[in-house]
This record gives sequence, structure tokens and C-alpha cells, in this order.
Amino acid sequence: MRAMKNIIFYIALFIASVGTLNAQQLEQWTQFDLNEYTVNPAVSGSDEYFHANAMFRNQWVGITDAPRTYYLSLNGPVWNDRMGIGGSVFNDVVGPLSKAGMQLSYAYHIKLTPEYRLSFALSGSIFQWSANGAEMNLENPQDIAISNGNMSAWVPDFGFSTRFFMKNFHAGIHIPQITNSQLQLFADYAGTLSELNRHFYLNLGYRYDINDDFALDAAFFSRYVSSIFMQELNVRCTYKESVWLGTSVRMPIQQEFANAIAFMLGYQFQNNMHIGYSYDLDIGKIGQASRGSHEIMLGIRFTKNNKEPLIPHEEK
Repeated sequence: MRAMKNIIFYIALFIASVGTLNAQQLEQWTQFDLNEYTVNPAVSGSDEYFHANAMFRNQWVGITDAPRTYYLSLNGPVWNDRMGIGGSVFNDVVGPLSKAGMQLSYAYHIKLTPEYRLSFALSGSIFQWSANGAEMNLENPQDIAISNGNMSAWVPDFGFSTRFFMKNFHAGIHIPQITNSQLQLFADYAGTLSELNRHFYLNLGYRYDINDDFALDAAFFSRYVSSIFMQELNVRCTYKESVWLGTSVRMPIQQEFANAIAFMLGYQFQNNMHIGYSYDLDIGKIGQASRGSHEIMLGIRFTKNNKEPLIPHEEK
């Protein structure tokens, strides 16, 4: 009986952590193009300065125990422009289930020509998956299969990334959770449903300069995991490198998963700090039950390019 209860519990955990209508094993962001590190660590060190980004996502507002995700990342160059390092910490909460952890990455950049660059990255992560039995409503409060306290497990994993870059265009592939590590909250559990599934990411980005004032940025992101195939397309129009408006479309291949559209806006202060906001509107049954999803991000560039005096010196 206990083994059967364990299996039922893990099936529920598996569905909640993998299915796109519940939570996901890895974080989901609408504004992935504003912080490419979230989908490809090989971007680390591709610029001449460090990036720091803080992100928060409140998904499916109005649904009890809907996902809430917190994320902080930092990446930049070392040894001139040939190498890059990066790291992130995150926390994803879905009702009584939560995942916290950190990631460190190392990237190496190869200049194929003065205009073309190819990058490779290795990343290592460690996750703590937790389940709070006290917050679960059980038919039998004395169920021995689920503790009344916290159950947790630490799981390490690794990833590989590559990225091609040229002026106004980039393309990248990222494979996180490459080792399919096992998640084991019970010491006597030997099932296979609790593994951290290998993901496959593809991201593309292109910028088109309309004129000196306006530019269009298009970003495509494709995710495949456990027979789930998701596509996202973001388009933003930026005015004088300071204000942007955009839209996003999320298109799962499977009919049982909900489509979504999003609206984005943001502002960049000089060349150092930017803030972005997106609102997701889900289409279908999930949209009928929720009031959408909100996402906020704050980014800082540690660069001296804009350090000009507010009052120019008088020429002598």
C-alpha cells in the first residue's frame, strides 16, 4: 500500500513539474530576449561588460497555488573577450512544491572572423526540490506515505551550450539537465518517473534598424522536453534605444496545451539600467480560470560608456 501511495505521489509531482499547464522543471520567461542567459549560458562574456538581471514571474493569477518564480543572474567577460563566466540563483514555488538552486557557467569564445564569433559553454547546477506535507490536503491525514513536515532532495546536474554571433543576428543551442538525474525524496523509492528531464533549447535573435530612431528586435525560442514541444516568438519595437513596446506569441504544438499571447513594454536609462514588464494572456481553458501572468525584470549593465559629464567643460 505504501509503495502504491508513493507512486501516486510521484506521478502527481511529475505532472506538476513537467506539464506546461502546471509548473515546469525549468523556469519559463516571456522576456527571455532581454536576458539571454536564461536560455543560453554561452552568451556569458559576449559583451565588454557584466550584466546583472533580477526577474520575477507571477503566473496564472487567480489560480490557487499557481507558480511564482524568482531569479537573479550575473554574467560577463574574463581574460579580455575570450572567456566568460556567469551564475544564477532561483526559486520556483508551486503551492506545497518548490525548487531552489543555483547555476555556474563557463564560456569560451572563438573569433572565426572579425565579424563572426562561435561560443561554447559548460554549466553546472544544483537543485533543492522540496514538498511541504503540512500544506497538502490529504484524504487520510495519517497517510504515512507523505510526511507532515518538509521533504527535500538535493540534485546536481550539468548543461552544454553553443552560440553563433554576427552583427544583428545570433543563434544558440542549450541542453540543460543533460544527465537526467534522479529525484528521490523517499529513501526507499526506486521508480523512474522522478528524473530531471533533459531539455533542448533553440534560440534565435535578429535586429533590423529601420532608421536612426527605430529598430525592430525579433527573438524565437523553441523548447522540447518529454514529448512537449513549445515555440515562442517575441517582437519588440525600440525608439532611440530607450523605450520599447512588443508582443509575444507562445505556440505549443500539442492541442491539449494552451496558447498564449503577451504584451511587453520597457525603458532603458542611458546605457546602464533597464526595466521591463510583460503581461501574458492565456487562451483556452487555463485563460478562463486565470487573470493572466505578470513578469517584471530589472537589468543593470556595468559599463562606463555613458559616463559623460552632465555639464560639458568649456573649451579653452
